[in-house]
Amino acid sequence: MPSRPLIVASIMCKKLAENLDRLVLNVRFGKGAFMKTRDKAQWLGEAMLRVGEGTGTQISYLLTAMEEPLGRTVGNALELAEAIDVLHGQGPPDVVNLVLDLATKVANVRRTQLQKWLQDGSAWKKFISLVEAQDGSASVLEEIAAIYKAPITHEIRSDRAGKITAMDAEKIGRASFLLGGGRQQVDDKIDLAVGISDLKKIGESVQGDEPLMRVHARTNDALEQVLPLLRTAAVIGDERDL
Repeated sequence: MPSRPLIVASIMCKKLAENLDRLVLNVRFGKGAFMKTRDKAQWLGEAMLRVGEGTGTQISYLLTAMEEPLGRTVGNALELAEAIDVLHGQGPPDVVNLVLDLATKVANVRRTQLQKWLQDGSAWKKFISLVEAQDGSASVLEEIAAIYKAPITHEIRSDRAGKITAMDAEKIGRASFLLGGGRQQVDDKIDLAVGISDLKKIGESVQGDEPLMRVHARTNDALEQVLPLLRTAAVIGDERDL
């Protein structure tokens, strides 16, 4: 059985080691999260809140449902490229809104100012200054999707017209893991290029034979392994179902 105290300790020891004065936590729940229910996620958030109070750190948390993936990508470099889009004032609306929700909890400025910093490039410039302070390369970040590009891509298409009623985050996350995006053994090498992109979102309408997602794979064998899983991840209902 998972030990809740150990989960709290594992998360908070890493956060508090950064010598923070304030911290906001995104506590997820649902199919794509470790905590499957909102109640369990809230317990985790409150437990971490108490630990923070005990150390004098100002902590808050936000509960986020993960029945479908956040944004339109799953995978290391793919998600990083999407995050860079957000810092350039673009990116999927659900990711942008979550970033603003989290930032509002720790910033001393209004949400409208935070939005402006995303749109006018200020947030990106600040991020680049942090990267360069640690001897990182801004040019590499700008080209991350091209640098880490899987050799095989495959579109999974709809078999009917309708509306997306489910996009199973657990199945999609599992597929990314099987493609090589996570470790099965402690000494496994993570493939930064693989994953899933261009995901349709719950509530969006699709036509017959329209792409629902794009798979990025290293080998044909890996692709064939995840296709059955991904073909059942998206559920299409009638337009009136949502």
